[in-house]
Amino acid sequence: MKRLVIFVFAVVFLTPLQASAHQPVPLLSSDTSAANGPLLVDGTVSFAIRASFSKVGEKRGFRANLKSGDSLEIQYLIVDKKPENSQKASQLPSLVVTSPTGKRFTMKLNERTKFFEPYGGTNYLYLGRYSAAAEAGTYSFLLTSRAKSAVTIAVGDREVPGEVQKGVSKVVSPSPTSTPTASAAPAVTGYTLSQVASNNRSASCWSIIDGSVYNLTNWIASHPGGSSAITSLCGVDGTASFKSKHGNQSNPAQRLSMYLLGPLAK
Repeated sequence: MKRLVIFVFAVVFLTPLQASAHQPVPLLSSDTSAANGPLLVDGTVSFAIRASFSKVGEKRGFRANLKSGDSLEIQYLIVDKKPENSQKASQLPSLVVTSPTGKRFTMKLNERTKFFEPYGGTNYLYLGRYSAAAEAGTYSFLLTSRAKSAVTIAVGDREVPGEVQKGVSKVVSPSPTSTPTASAAPAVTGYTLSQVASNNRSASCWSIIDGSVYNLTNWIASHPGGSSAITSLCGVDGTASFKSKHGNQSNPAQRLSMYLLGPLAK
């Protein structure tokens, strides 16, 4: 018989900090685990989490709250200068992300794209990007160094003020008799039109096709018909355009399916 275990995160000794989108959030030497590190109260807001390492094996962690239907957006960047830009991917810190239900993955470093960040006037290199529908709850992020280095992990994509909390969290289990209240509102599923509209550039390109939302960012550079055919779909409903060019062709439809994020919220 399966037992449903509900984890409740009780955050204690927290100091709330108001922060703005793109504002850096430095990880301290004491942030050696996700539980000890800062908490992004809303993981859809854009923050730049910065971590510096002086030796192999050091760990830095942080957390981010997300709701069902939110978009989990993660970007792995380094400053475009030495020593980081001369290091191989295998020399840079690994990033392990754990979902609220315990699903875990290691961030893939599979690109090297230049990016100028105007707020700080800094040249970066994108090394990896990840986008998916979020589970409801707290995500944990853990960096482990493999050499002396410094990295930036960008989380979220909404350019609005956000809140960061510093403190320690612990996991507690409720009584086995605990049950959800009858008045609890159902979780909203799917991506909203505003979420799609905010991802309207080549660095983050989402589009709606036949009622589903797709992240076409990685298709831009490899599209056989040229990048403009994809960038014209960024942030909008691209159903008519896609069907007019490809109709019932199986190859484009199959390629499109690789970039599915999820349904459009009703």
